Amino acid sequence: MSGINKSLPAEPLSRSTSASQQQSADPQGQFTEAVDDLLDQLQHKFDTVSREMFGKFDDMARRLDELETSLNVAEDEGAAVATSK
Repeated sequence: MSGINKSLPAEPLSRSTSASQQQSADPQGQFTEAVDDLLDQLQHKFDTVSREMFGKFDDMARRLDELETSLNVAEDEGAAVATSK
């Protein structure tokens, strides 16, 4: 019984290897591989751009929070000076 379990993983692997070899041998398979590679590249670029954009949005939000805080401090200081006169 253990001999059957050991041979099971090797069988699908050999099928996928032969399918991969057949796919790359015919023009349609080559086209499919080229399209898959292109889609993978586009997905990678999209992920990179998305990460960069979200990083910039986070930075912008942080800077806006700091600006809001400094404006509130300046407003409070201005109100304190106006009431002391």
